[in-house]
Formats: sequence, C-alpha cells, structure tokens
Amino acid sequence: MAEAIEKKQLENIATWMIPIQETNLPPALKGVFFMDGNPLPDDCITMYNLEWDAQNQSLVLPVFAPVQWTFHNSILGWLLLRAAQLSRFAYKIQFEDEMLQQAQIIPFTFGLKIPRWIVNLTMSQDENSKNGDIWKRRNVWFGGIPRIGEYTLRRIVDEDGNYTPAFKDMLAKVQNDCLVIVNNSKDKTS
Repeated sequence: MAEAIEKKQLENIATWMIPIQETNLPPALKGVFFMDGNPLPDDCITMYNLEWDAQNQSLVLPVFAPVQWTFHNSILGWLLLRAAQLSRFAYKIQFEDEMLQQAQIIPFTFGLKIPRWIVNLTMSQDENSKNGDIWKRRNVWFGGIPRIGEYTLRRIVDEDGNYTPAFKDMLAKVQNDCLVIVNNSKDKTS
C-alpha cells in the first residue's frame, strides 16, 4: 500500500491517531503520548495497531509506519520524517517484566540494530503516575554521555479516546499543525 505525508492538527489528534486493529496492547501502553522536552522535530506517538508480544513483553514501534508518529510541520520535521522512512527506523521496546515498569529501547535503522555502546535507551514509568500516564525516556551515548535528547512521555489521549489533563499543556508547547505518514487509500480528513 502506498504511503503519503499529510498535514494534520494536534488539537483533534484523538480523532485520527486511533486504534484500527486489536493487538492485545496492555492498558499502560494504550493512548497517545506526547514527547515533552524532545529536542527533535517530532511530538507524539501511539503504540496502537502494533503487535504486542505477550510472551516476551515487547513490541516493535516503526517510526515510518502510518499514523504512529507526528513530526513538526517544518523543513526539519519533514527531513526527519523522510529519514525515518528511508532508513526504516524503528524501536523495539523490551520490558523487563509483566509490570511494565522498565524497558530497554533498541533502535534499528536499515534493519540493523544500533549497538548499546553507541546509544543505550531506556524507558521507565514515573513512580508517581498511574498506569503509564508518565514515562521517563533516558539516553546514554557512547557508553557515558547521559541526558542528551532525554524527555518525558505524557499520555495526552487515554485508551477511551478522552483527552487527559496533559493535553492542554502539550498544545501550549507545540505548533498545532503536524506531519503524519498515512496510507494513500485511507480517508484524508483531519
């Protein structure tokens, strides 16, 4: 199926970044998440429509897949989106156990795993958040340089399609227009 790039609005993200197929995704991972503090030109992700591997407590999140990721409506956003498409950039999120408190994030580009000595990515639920509403994304580069590119994932749309309190905060921090990869044959409304 051919993919295209469309401009969408974050103010109505709950109407278009939605589950299309049931994948047994755990409740802590359902919804739409804002990458608060992300220095790159991308803002929101969803793990909907991805195959959850219950036995291994993991999933693969392809940045290039339709309606999984939002990018800034800018030249830098467009370049990052195109780079993700060309390199088939993806993350494998491998949780430590069924509690889904800690995860190792393994990046892949051109189908190849990026070694941990280059970048060691982790994700952990904030101990004060309920059921996965807040996650801390940590990065260690080249075996010892921490904190570059770290951010907080905040759930902005819950699994019932309702906006959370973090939604208004997200809208205040980002531009409303965003770029999204879509299937060409899908409805083109936003």
